[in-house]
Amino acid sequence: MNATAIPVQQLICQLLNAADGIPADTAAAGLIISHGHFLHRDAFRRVITADTSICTGQPLATICWDTALRALNTGLLPCASSEQAILRIAASLGDPAIPVHLRAVLGNLDTRTITLVATAITAANGYTTPNPRGHRLRGSN
Repeated sequence: MNATAIPVQQLICQLLNAADGIPADTAAAGLIISHGHFLHRDAFRRVITADTSICTGQPLATICWDTALRALNTGLLPCASSEQAILRIAASLGDPAIPVHLRAVLGNLDTRTITLVATAITAANGYTTPNPRGHRLRGSN
């Protein structure tokens, strides 16, 4: 299914359901959701795959991180520098094959945004933190 046709609130639920139980994936999706910018842009939503679970039939959505970064790097997903930083950090959390150079991306983030990043990194590490739905995330500590 085309993720651009899914209402934002449903897409949020589908992203979090797909990431459930994997702290880094939940943190990556949570960072994108909490930032509040990307899920409202069709250019970003085109890199989201929406489907259903083969086990439960539950609707799920996943972000193709390498495709998102390729869109960013080729100008198909124009963003402000702080938005680029959020996307690069989230992609690094969501895909272990994607590195991020923190020194290059952290310099221009405002207090709210750096708080979102710190929360995401904490959640990816498996510590209990609030997720975008207001529930508590549990990882192995």
